[in-house]
Amino acid sequence: MSVADMEYWAEKKAKKKAYVWLLKQSARLEGKKLPPNPYPSAIKEIQAKERNFVRDRFHYPKILKIGQKMKEEKATEMQDRMKGGSW
Repeated sequence: MSVADMEYWAEKKAKKKAYVWLLKQSARLEGKKLPPNPYPSAIKEIQAKERNFVRDRFHYPKILKIGQKMKEEKATEMQDRMKGGSW
């Protein structure tokens, strides 16, 4: 059963690849722009939106101060845990 399943998916993938190639080739011949990806990756879209926020984390002084404050709080909390020693 798994061999037949693999053959089916390989055939389906080959058909899809041939269709995509045909679309791209016809667009190139006509001098048009290539067609957009009909199934864009949702993960890449989300990452593109969040990229600015990630960049801000390392450059804006206000955000750097918040991060430093969180690190200090975590360090003090860890020291308190070590001092306690009892369960």
